[in-house]
Amino acid sequence: MNPVFPLNIDFKFSLFTELRVTDAGGRLIAVVKEKTFSIRDEVRVYADEERRVQTHAMRARGLMAGALDWRARRELRRVDGSEVGALQAQGVRTLWAASYELLGPQDEVRFTIRDDNPWMSAVEGLIGAVPLVGDLVAMAFDYFVNPTYTVADAGGQPAYRVHKKRSLLARRFTVEELRPGQPQDEELVLLGLIQLVLRERERG
Repeated sequence: MNPVFPLNIDFKFSLFTELRVTDAGGRLIAVVKEKTFSIRDEVRVYADEERRVQTHAMRARGLMAGALDWRARRELRRVDGSEVGALQAQGVRTLWAASYELLGPQDEVRFTIRDDNPWMSAVEGLIGAVPLVGDLVAMAFDYFVNPTYTVADAGGQPAYRVHKKRSLLARRFTVEELRPGQPQDEELVLLGLIQLVLRERERG
């Protein structure tokens, strides 16, 4: 894979959830499509624009796991069924701010992901709770206030940072590498951060 950072994640204008991941050189890294009308979150990852070559599949474990997002575990697998790892939401803390563990194939914690400014998510949630007017204000808030998320390794050292870029409908994210990563972590980190932006874009 060996992508050149920063990575760019762009959502398409579409009725369905689709995104592209490219590296700093413009090389296509992945095309992602989320399955619609599913109780459980199901995501497919492809290597090509035409979506002919599927490389990975991601799925929330358990009945209604996608609906109960604050406790969901999303398994990350290659298309042959072998396990890459999982993104595990960290309980009720995930209700007001991003708080996840990125697990390896043996369920070991490889990385943690945290919202750098959790108070912003809490404020936006309160604004959005106001009928009608709150929705409009929340959209403006979402445009002008752009959160960042820090990915730390098992030793607590920051390794990557995810930035939401200013755009309508939260369409653009970038991933910055804070220090050289391990080649064996590339696959896990890429899939985990795809799941992160899918979940956090839905949050607003």
